[in-house]
Amino acid sequence: MIRALVTAAAAIALLGAAKAPTVDYRLGVETPPAGKPPVLDVEMRFRGDTDGETRLQLPDHWASGKDLWRYVSDVRVDGAAAAEDGPAVRILRHKPGAKITLRYRVQTAYDTDPAGVDGNPYKGPLIRPGWVSLMGNFVFAAPEGRDEQPATFRWGKLPKGWRLASDLEHGRMGRPMSVDDIAQSITVGAPNLTVIERPIAGGTLRFAAPAGAPFDQTAFADDMAKVVSAQRAFWNDLNEPYFVAYLPLTPKPSGSSNGGTGRGDGFVLYGTPNAAPDRIRWTLAHEHVHTWIPMRIGRRMDEPEARYYWLSEGFTEFYTARTLLRAGLVTPEQGVGYWAEGMARYEANPLRTAPAARIISDFWTDPNAQRLPYQRGMLLALKWDDEIRRKTGGKADLDDVMLRMRDHNAQFPGGQGPDLVTGLVSAAWAVAQIDLRPDIAKYADGGAYVDLPAHMFDGCLDARVTTSPAFDAGFDYIGSAKDMVVRGVRQGGPAWNAGLRDGARITKITLTPGDTSREIVMAVLPNLGQATPQAIRYWPYGDNDVATRKLQLAVGLSEVEKTACARKLGGL
Repeated sequence: MIRALVTAAAAIALLGAAKAPTVDYRLGVETPPAGKPPVLDVEMRFRGDTDGETRLQLPDHWASGKDLWRYVSDVRVDGAAAAEDGPAVRILRHKPGAKITLRYRVQTAYDTDPAGVDGNPYKGPLIRPGWVSLMGNFVFAAPEGRDEQPATFRWGKLPKGWRLASDLEHGRMGRPMSVDDIAQSITVGAPNLTVIERPIAGGTLRFAAPAGAPFDQTAFADDMAKVVSAQRAFWNDLNEPYFVAYLPLTPKPSGSSNGGTGRGDGFVLYGTPNAAPDRIRWTLAHEHVHTWIPMRIGRRMDEPEARYYWLSEGFTEFYTARTLLRAGLVTPEQGVGYWAEGMARYEANPLRTAPAARIISDFWTDPNAQRLPYQRGMLLALKWDDEIRRKTGGKADLDDVMLRMRDHNAQFPGGQGPDLVTGLVSAAWAVAQIDLRPDIAKYADGGAYVDLPAHMFDGCLDARVTTSPAFDAGFDYIGSAKDMVVRGVRQGGPAWNAGLRDGARITKITLTPGDTSREIVMAVLPNLGQATPQAIRYWPYGDNDVATRKLQLAVGLSEVEKTACARKLGGL
């Protein structure tokens, strides 16, 4: 009897130690024909569901990319019979728990290199003859309902001379990589891929870029390591590697462009050749804050994500400047300038009082709707930070709310914690007995104009109201930027009076929406056969004066006072 019990206990121990089933991914790149982009080879191995039927989700949509299944072909399944349930889903019928192997190919969504005028390239898989940039959402299929299941990854066959780098190559804070981590991944590859490593707080930063990045990559990697370490010090969190990829955009007719996307433990950056490294630093800092906001402070909402971008993106804007100010990596003028630019764009945004419903419906089609939650949420963060400090006599601020949200969310594994807004409301009440629900309904949902106190941070930061001519470009500059052809010139307006006419082709343009302190400068070809561009410049003054606010350091601060102010702005 005793021996039987021992045998049973040993069997239970062996079962407990058995390896958990995983979804195993392999990614390869076919050798491309000369001058043509390659095709990806993807393989998945996993166990089917115990009821004998597994739903498989092919790449379908992410960000502005839609119908991503169009780029998937040659789907082959071993171990199950497959049937379509719409173009993005396969129904797999098999023996209960059967071993299943899925193979398919992925082709590019881009016939040409992505353009700087088009913003971040989120149409689909970005595969060019000389390099690839892959969001996991664009490439990898997944069995439905398995986001939290452990997953593995390995490289398949690659073209001779190619090198690939990805955040899929490093660990996940002591836990197994999951199927959702595969979807949230970043992969970049090229024949001459540069990979630079730098130590950071809690791990190693890897920076990868195809040959020819338009800046000193070594110095840039050093700067990124400082930014990442500073933000980790602020959150006192994370012991894991971090991966940054840079990809080129074709030049714009005038000006520069850079952008990117944070993916939790990594970041992909896009830039035109003339993108200033200093501007790229701010982009990186913004995206790295996404490691925590919203990823680690609360559960993602079931409703359209754009409804809560005021929190996930707007608060990120606030903490981009705060964390760099706190670490002394930017001057007080630079930190305040970052917030001031956001406020100026909010003041000039024609949709600034639009409700959340407008943001949701137009986020991916209207640039003003897309930027509004960034601007609105940043101002709400400033407003609430000031209110918390006043209510608590300077003993707490918004930092205490964020850190409380993070710590509370960490108590719920598998993304089962409170949703972002519930967590924010609860933490603000616990920290300062402030009920944010009326403000959320009024500003974030209803779209009311976000006002700020005239003096904040013990008087070292001012929100001054000034009267100036309203911004008026005199033509539809957003519509004209789509194909660089002038549209919507209003007769009698400033553009008309300067000689601009509909149909002219734009070769260069310098225009900052909402900024009446600079001229609009353009070079256009009024006639199709004209070879020499015509120079046009004018002040974008409207017919009416408007009262607008400008965020700035208080006038007359000494250098010692500026340093003290920077500490306050940094939450110290």
